[in-house]
Amino acid sequence: CNYGRMKESAVNETRNAVYLKLMEVASVAAVPYMLGVSLISGTRIGAGEMTALILLTVATLWRFYADVEYRLSLNYKGFFLYYLAITCGYGAGVGLFLLTGLWPLALLPGELAGIAVVALRGRVLRMDRDSDANTRHIVRLVVTLLVTEVINNLIFNGDRMLLNLALDGTAVSLYYQASLLGKTMALVATPLNSVLIGYLARYRGGLNRKLMRITAGGALGLLALATVGCTLASHILIQILYPQNYALVRGYFWVANAAQAAYFLSNIAATVLLRYCRIRYQLYINIIYAAGFCALCIPATLTAGLDGFCLALLAVCLIRLITVLGLGYHSALTGKGLAEGTAAERAEEKAEAMERSEAD
Repeated sequence: CNYGRMKESAVNETRNAVYLKLMEVASVAAVPYMLGVSLISGTRIGAGEMTALILLTVATLWRFYADVEYRLSLNYKGFFLYYLAITCGYGAGVGLFLLTGLWPLALLPGELAGIAVVALRGRVLRMDRDSDANTRHIVRLVVTLLVTEVINNLIFNGDRMLLNLALDGTAVSLYYQASLLGKTMALVATPLNSVLIGYLARYRGGLNRKLMRITAGGALGLLALATVGCTLASHILIQILYPQNYALVRGYFWVANAAQAAYFLSNIAATVLLRYCRIRYQLYINIIYAAGFCALCIPATLTAGLDGFCLALLAVCLIRLITVLGLGYHSALTGKGLAEGTAAERAEEKAEAMERSEAD
């Protein structure tokens, strides 16, 4: 909902109603979802802990959406106060955890504090009287982004599942240590994308070859720089944190960190496409990513162990980066960027509206 609203705000004034209704649906769905996760995982959770976990899940959903208040206006002072409130809430949550022993309560006050700041000071959590004229388009946009993110997160976390199933827990630990710096860098993509999508939403220029050259050149340059930097830092940090395993993992530093760097940069480049290109491009990117992971990583792990997995994952992440840049260049060269994509979608919706009107 957050990213969908940012994309829509680039071309239209957005209202709260449709996004809040989608968030309400997600909040209701979170209850059976979390109960199902608990049942399938076989984790024994008491009624109190399950209640706290469901509340935390719902609060986290709303907290992730709520910062669109500051993205829409690029209000960095508001961003600071928002995350300061969340941080203070986490501090209070530590005390609650120590008193109750319920681990979700360590996080819940922070999530609620962030929501409270936006509810009291902002406007995006207030229901509009008028619904958005493009409701159907927005729902389709958000659902596409949802499917895209599900695929992306399954594969991003699939490395540990695959290694544990195909090899053993030791392989998971070794790969985790080898890729620790790169994984940390990949996590930075979320806040960085928040800033980037905010600027792009307000930028009125189109997607052109110059912008794509800057994006591609920057991505390739940063890929080399990040790989070298994370590899050198890994030799220092892992030797301090995991001295007993340093000799075993140092040979994987460059390939594991290069894979995470390529993934990180493909996320940044995909944010540019999110602003300018048809939303289904995001789905294409992650379908190719998932297909590459299944086609390369699974057989490579089964036949060559951890070495094969690391090289295959690097290839998959590079394929994802090349796919993003390729789709961007295609849009820039053919003119199928924001203007044409949006016009086509709007024309389709108008035609559907006229058909319904005639039928009525």
